[in-house]
Amino acid sequence: MKVTGIETVPYVIPYHHPVVAASGTLSCAEHVLIRIHTDEGIIGLAEASVRAFVYGESQVSIVEAVRLWFEPALIGSDPFAVEDIATRLAWIPANNTTHGAIDIALHDIRGKAAGMPCWRLLGGSGAPMRVTHILTMGKPMEVADEALEAGARFAISSFKVKVGSKDLKSDIERVAAVRNAVGTNASIYLDANHGWTAEQAIKVLNAMVDYDIDLVEEPSPSEDLVGRQRLARHAAIAVMADESAPTLATATRELVSGSCRALSIKTTRTGFTTSAKLVAVAQALGGRTLIGSQADGMIGTAAALAFSSAHPMLACEPGELDYYTNLKDDLVVEPLQVAAGVLTPSSRPGIGVEIDEDKLRHYKVR
Repeated sequence: MKVTGIETVPYVIPYHHPVVAASGTLSCAEHVLIRIHTDEGIIGLAEASVRAFVYGESQVSIVEAVRLWFEPALIGSDPFAVEDIATRLAWIPANNTTHGAIDIALHDIRGKAAGMPCWRLLGGSGAPMRVTHILTMGKPMEVADEALEAGARFAISSFKVKVGSKDLKSDIERVAAVRNAVGTNASIYLDANHGWTAEQAIKVLNAMVDYDIDLVEEPSPSEDLVGRQRLARHAAIAVMADESAPTLATATRELVSGSCRALSIKTTRTGFTTSAKLVAVAQALGGRTLIGSQADGMIGTAAALAFSSAHPMLACEPGELDYYTNLKDDLVVEPLQVAAGVLTPSSRPGIGVEIDEDKLRHYKVR
């Protein structure tokens, strides 16, 4: 089997409401559907998510990067040779979600060719994943009500609270409101999106110690290496690295230096091939791993679900697997459904996704 071409389809789906974070606000899903075609008619699917204020990618840049660099490099290659392909594409800098989507689409081909779901292809058992609901950065009682709704609708009991504002008091009040609303049995962790300085983070995190917070994701700027180490030593809540550790080198640096004790694994950013290595790095260095969301729609979520279900270190932790509920619609024929607080990966081959072509035509950017 050989790769014959790569199709890119940019599309936009509006949100029910804006999702606010310290790093920026999202009001719609601006994604690019990636379809890798082969000479045997098997097509691999994935989505690349635009996060311009994080990675500098846009729909236009993703489409052009595929046309100019990724597709010429992949034409004629064996889709099963993912390690070889990753090496051949390593010269292309940045383009994080494009790299991730290409790798996922290749794994989707492998699963379809083998007639098995990706979680089985990766050595997993298809374990259900407990779901974390990501809360927007709003007024304390509004955010608490959002958490209560997710709990009532889907029996979700794990929540990520967005913090990192300049008003430290409001961040503390938001966390307190969510804890009071969801009770002591629910899991809560935070995401500051680099919004605090190291000194602010130490102050505010130590003020939240009574709210039983599991982790804080990216509390301070990733370039402040000295400050992050000081923060990790003096804050009462363990740090999880995300954008500061997207590569094997940066993840190793953050864990060895003590700047973090956990990694957020985002398959939309690092695909399956690199994500598996990041999990291994964390395991070797005694760190935790949680599956994160790159503002994923159902396609990206299906991929993240298949991958995380296959890795016990991820499967034992709640994963950010319901971000797609922010979207007013989706592109898949069989939508994902959270039930009893968990998502169960599909038993269909590959990542288990079939595209609704009518919906794709409707939301396609022209």
